[in-house]
Amino acid sequence: FFSSKMKSSVAFSLVLVAATGDAFVPASTIGSRTSSTSLAATAESSSVDRRTFAAGVGAFAAAAVTAAPGAAVAGDYFSDYNPKFSDLQQIYVLGMTLDRLIEKVTNAEKYNEGRENRMLYDKALEGLRAWNKDPTFYTGYAKNYISKLVKRGAVDDARVEYIRDASSLISGCQELLEERVEGFTGKAAGVEAAKRIKEAQKLIGKFLAESGVEGEGADKIAAYVKAH
Repeated sequence: FFSSKMKSSVAFSLVLVAATGDAFVPASTIGSRTSSTSLAATAESSSVDRRTFAAGVGAFAAAAVTAAPGAAVAGDYFSDYNPKFSDLQQIYVLGMTLDRLIEKVTNAEKYNEGRENRMLYDKALEGLRAWNKDPTFYTGYAKNYISKLVKRGAVDDARVEYIRDASSLISGCQELLEERVEGFTGKAAGVEAAKRIKEAQKLIGKFLAESGVEGEGADKIAAYVKAH
């Protein structure tokens, strides 16, 4: 997706905290005929886009650049699976990161005044453009998590729909900030973008609340839901 120059700059960016262990790549990349090499390449491309998005909006936490999430085994299902916060951590981090994006877009007019503020605004837009290079990543991530909880029908599960709808709301913010949506320019575009992002955060909260996670990480989920 990116030039070698842009990939090099990513190493100096704030990035999303990558979930490890049983983390997942998008469902669309998983299949019995998919080689481990192609899985790794696809995951790395997605990772670069997500890192650029995080750098643009200003991730709420900094971390070293890490490898892309590992692929789940095709057909992986355990009847005794115990929901783990680490398996959905990237979705939690996404929700938290959106707080910073709201800060950047709420007062769009302000970000058109002064070089520093304009740079922040442009950085947010750069992040959204990166997001739209792989807008279904988190939907696939959510589907693979839910696939561990149900034997079939994960793609149509309401919890996956929450993330699909949240992702769509975030995607639409690029057109708003580029003033390509009729009736929305300047401050009005920023206000509408903030409204959509907040709605996306609520949907992410519904996913987290219905994730089944107990014990470790449950306090973070409860705090997120209460705040959004």
